[in-house]
Amino acid sequence: MFILFFKKGGGSMNKDLVKRFAEKYPEINDLFEKHQKLENKVDELSQKAYLTPEEEIKLKELKREKLYIKEKIYKIIKTNEGIEID
Repeated sequence: MFILFFKKGGGSMNKDLVKRFAEKYPEINDLFEKHQKLENKVDELSQKAYLTPEEEIKLKELKREKLYIKEKIYKIIKTNEGIEID
């Protein structure tokens, strides 16, 4: 067993690690694609000079959903491969 540590709460996803396991676990591939789409939406909103209150709420929701998917991917890897990702 080996352990990888990543900063929680806003840290970027280890895309190389995820891609490696996406071939083995199709669910990870699907989740990774969703994560990438959310990341693009977050980037798009974040580039705006000013966000309306509705856009600020939407941005927080997107970030929350993106984090949920990231944690779900890491949980699948941990459960199936015994790799700890924090």
